[in-house]
Amino acid sequence: MRRSAAVLALFVLSPLATAASKDPVIAQAESFLAKRQPNSAYNLLVPLEDERGGDPDFDYTLGVAALDSGRANEAAFAFERCLAIEPKNGPCRVQMARAHMALGENNSARGELQTVNESQPPVEVQNLVAQYLGALNQREVGEKRRIGAWAQIGMGRDSNVNSATADSNILVFFPGGGSLPMVLNQNGVEQSDTFLQGSAGASLQYKLSPAFSILADVGTSSRGYQEWGGDNGFNNIALDGGLGLAWKTGHNSLLTKLQQQAYYLDSDRYRNYTGLLTQYQYALSEAAAFSAYFQGNQLDYRGRRSDATRYTLGTGYSQALSGALSPVFYVGLYGGAEEADNNTPKFNQNFYGARFGGSLGPSRALRFTGSLSVEQRLFDGFDPAVMTADQEDTQIDLSLGAVYQIDPHLSVRPTYTYTVSDSNNPLSDYDRHVVSIDFRYEL
Repeated sequence: MRRSAAVLALFVLSPLATAASKDPVIAQAESFLAKRQPNSAYNLLVPLEDERGGDPDFDYTLGVAALDSGRANEAAFAFERCLAIEPKNGPCRVQMARAHMALGENNSARGELQTVNESQPPVEVQNLVAQYLGALNQREVGEKRRIGAWAQIGMGRDSNVNSATADSNILVFFPGGGSLPMVLNQNGVEQSDTFLQGSAGASLQYKLSPAFSILADVGTSSRGYQEWGGDNGFNNIALDGGLGLAWKTGHNSLLTKLQQQAYYLDSDRYRNYTGLLTQYQYALSEAAAFSAYFQGNQLDYRGRRSDATRYTLGTGYSQALSGALSPVFYVGLYGGAEEADNNTPKFNQNFYGARFGGSLGPSRALRFTGSLSVEQRLFDGFDPAVMTADQEDTQIDLSLGAVYQIDPHLSVRPTYTYTVSDSNNPLSDYDRHVVSIDFRYEL
């Protein structure tokens, strides 16, 4: 790769590049690029774009600075202006090919490189173009079939294993007036414990065409408690699988996916989950996207309680910002309903909520994450167990964490989550703290 870069540098030393170096601003930008400081070069040139855009020397140097600093879309616009005036500018056309490669536009990149070859450049440049074409071929083979896999293991402390109220004595209020005390057994009261947890998964993406891909994934996760596992019934295992079809063209992408989960509690199969997810996304820019989704789920509790059908409709917006700490944030709104199949009113509910989150990266190896979600649940019926009618829950979930990349494959991930449920049903009124640390390995 060093030899390729040297050949490209010789190729760039055309009359255009020689003339550019006489301009003090461009010469300063080239100095930054030579020192591998593309952000400095970009910040120097971009304020002058309105004034100097259309000058091939300026546009070429701005394009290189933008491309080397991760702004491939802006680079492509700059190179387009350069080539509009000087279509035979070989260095600019090679850089345009690099921009297309960075944007994933393989066919356009190949077209630019073939145009360079047709101009009969020096043998060294022909060899360089051949290397880029070879890289394109390898990329297309790799993009046709992508396989990923990961495994994670960790431990932590859970302040409320069973998501139960902290009070063993509660009052049950009767609709007509009066109340009756109720004493809860040990399983009905908040219990804390330490745990070990693990998860693993694999995914496959296979391209049927430039626009269509088949997606498949499998995964498993488990948590085992030290004291409240086993016969106490809180150890759990989930087995997940998914199969879908993705379509992407331009700024638009659409995903439709079948989902399946088997959830085991204390080694017994507790619930089956079958769902259909449809999600649309529109890329507003390289760094911003809008999404909307619909999800329908069938919940089979295997006779333990009423089965249910659940529908969710949601929308979201995500944005990556430039500048210090490389901030990324997202917001989302959703709502839906869950209906018991045998029309048991106390299990019927309408729900709606909001999610907020993001991350900050003080370095390439370290990133801090955080999220906050609020969900309101409104139940239809009457729960005779606690004499509660029209139950209302408000649940807030706060999560704070970090990802430290030890090497390209291994990372350590400490996490803290806090959940509080405010409900007029005393059995659903609780809070919970979970602290954990996980090590994750990705292929």
